[in-house]
Amino acid sequence: MTVNELRTDIEEVLAYGNQLRFKFYSLSYVSGNDYDDNVTYLQSGADLWVSGLIQPIDKKPFGTDATLLEQGKVKVDDKKVYVLGTTQTSGLAPVKIGIGSPVTGEYEILNQGQTVQWDAYGGAVYKKIYARFLTNGSFIGE
Repeated sequence: MTVNELRTDIEEVLAYGNQLRFKFYSLSYVSGNDYDDNVTYLQSGADLWVSGLIQPIDKKPFGTDATLLEQGKVKVDDKKVYVLGTTQTSGLAPVKIGIGSPVTGEYEILNQGQTVQWDAYGGAVYKKIYARFLTNGSFIGE
């Protein structure tokens, strides 16, 4: 089996998932301000629409998700998002994922684009992204 055949199989599975909108941002610091956390987020480029699977965090003992829960890196209400390995998932600033078409919920990729990528035969097959719900639908400063 080649990586292209494996990707094709993954694409077929992901086609039955949710529509996802990736929004990429750049940071703009407010001039004349003494604080480095006073930023404005500006959308960078066009939205990227892909299909992906949404899964809850797995709380079973000894699993990867359970370890991340114990370490405080993820919360019980966070989600796992699976997308094709070639999907761009990082940018210059935090990346937002909108779920559904039309979008019914906005999520932030945890750790600014950190994802788990699974490779086979020298090529990216799929990515697992940990994402957290944005209660007001946007970043502070957006």
